[in-house]
Amino acid sequence: MQSVQGVQSPGMVFNPDLFFKATRRQRFPMQPKKAINGIGSSDVITLTQEGIVSALEVRVSGTVTFGGTIGTTTMSYEWPLNLIKNLALSANGQSTLISARGLLLRSVEFIANPKLDDNGLAATFGTTAVTSGSLKFPTDDWGTSAGNSLNPGANVPAVGTYTVDLTFLVPIAADQRSLVGSLFAQTSASNLTCTINWNTQGAAAGGTSSSGLISAMGASATFASALNVEVVGLAYSIPIVNGTPVIPDLSTFHGLNEIQYGGLTQGTNGPILSGTGVGRTMLRLISQVTTGATATVPLAVNDTNYATVGWGYGGNTVPESYDRGGTWNVQTYRTAGVNLGVNWGVGLWDFCSDNAVRDVIDQGTTSSLRILLGLVAAPTQGIAYITQETLFAGAVGA
Repeated sequence: MQSVQGVQSPGMVFNPDLFFKATRRQRFPMQPKKAINGIGSSDVITLTQEGIVSALEVRVSGTVTFGGTIGTTTMSYEWPLNLIKNLALSANGQSTLISARGLLLRSVEFIANPKLDDNGLAATFGTTAVTSGSLKFPTDDWGTSAGNSLNPGANVPAVGTYTVDLTFLVPIAADQRSLVGSLFAQTSASNLTCTINWNTQGAAAGGTSSSGLISAMGASATFASALNVEVVGLAYSIPIVNGTPVIPDLSTFHGLNEIQYGGLTQGTNGPILSGTGVGRTMLRLISQVTTGATATVPLAVNDTNYATVGWGYGGNTVPESYDRGGTWNVQTYRTAGVNLGVNWGVGLWDFCSDNAVRDVIDQGTTSSLRILLGLVAAPTQGIAYITQETLFAGAVGA
């Protein structure tokens, strides 16, 4: 009896070349369209046990309705991408392979897929019309009703029922070509669970809120939602060659984990990254800082907001840094092909897109690994969302 990613799986042969010649790509519903349990609640989805799973496609659709007297009702910057407050994936004994907000999932998809480009796509961010850096898909509906639209950080224009349609790619594999980090799901011993925590409403009638989808509500305004979720799995069949099942390299798990840090101050903030250690390599380091007493406003990555930025480890080793935020944002754009920092305030250090063999960080040799965020001014109730994308060893006996 042998173990593949901690799952007892007899008779498997490890042969990546033969696997790729004989496998077949499959897409199938793992969760057919269903009503979500509600804003502020969660849905736990048990995933289909079949093949080598490399990604999930999550679609959220339906309507939200505003009634009463709308007043100064305002959507927060959590809307619409952080409608998913957190998506957590657990599999084969690994409790949180992925733990991410919707904004992070959308950002990573743009970063990892050079085919995606939001340049020239009209969107509204706050009160500003933009044609770059919205992270919007042409297929998205961020909320439309009779010519009106819901936009992040903007007032709700009128009462009515607004249609919503968003899709998110959950990257189980670190790379969709090599399938490195994919999950073995072929036996009944496999256990794959996706938990989606939905964001809260935020402000109630006549009030304001520093969290949730709505940052302020008119005194007699009302809000209701009727949203659905569906999950499609992207998987690859396990071929039988000469009577024996053949599998690819499943020696690693892929992690995408987002953690919050508070207490941000003017000057350099250098939070130590959690979960580092021997056997882990870091592929990407992603950040977002938010500010604002009544709304989680993204802090744009520019010279006005950021001074020295970089990443470091040990006592004072800083392999990469910039002395101005705008320079960092240019580097992020060159890497991702999309302006992540201008609207959503996302910053990126990418170690795998150009030459992963050369550039990825061995976390076993970089003690006290940290990101450096030099802030020109102390943000109001500032929060830094820091994400590590990693590969780490999995139990494989194939």
